[in-house]
Amino acid sequence: MKIRLQKIAGKIVLAAVLVGLTVVLAQASETGAAEHKSLYTLLAEDPMPLLKDFLWRILNIAVLMWVIIKFAGKPVREFFANRSETLRKGVQEAQEAKAEAERIFTEYQAKLDGLESELKAMETKASLEAEREQERMRQETETLVAKLKQQARQMADQEVATAQRSLRNEAAKLAVEVAERLVKENVSDSDRQRMVENYLEKVVGA
Repeated sequence: MKIRLQKIAGKIVLAAVLVGLTVVLAQASETGAAEHKSLYTLLAEDPMPLLKDFLWRILNIAVLMWVIIKFAGKPVREFFANRSETLRKGVQEAQEAKAEAERIFTEYQAKLDGLESELKAMETKASLEAEREQERMRQETETLVAKLKQQARQMADQEVATAQRSLRNEAAKLAVEVAERLVKENVSDSDRQRMVENYLEKVVGA
């Protein structure tokens, strides 16, 4: 920081010298113009007044700069120190913010990648579950159809058996009636009884 202040002070002194020289030359030019003489003529005739004026101005500027550096050096140093610290902190905060932004970006990118993998896994799982559910429903449907067919066969068998029993009963009754008529008309009581018994045995046994 001290070296920086010295460089700044040197630049200020150099600028003061240039300004003083410019002012002296301008004043000399005005004097020469008033006397109808050129600047070179004035310098050739008597350069001491101009040189004294120039040195006097430089001395004034040097004293002024010494006072400024003597009494304002510390505040200036503190200003530049604070400014430098502020800039350093600003750069550090910017770097930290950049690092944090990169970390957050990386984190969210990882979450997005994980989410895509999770979505693919969920899709695969849902597809497998749908296939299993479809297979389960197919098996249940086949089982239900087989059960209904079995129940239908059982009901049909029961209906057939009931119909067969009904037909046998009707046939037996009809046979008894026919046999009774025939027996009454053509055979004796003993023969009639024997025929009826034999017929009933055949019909009922069938």
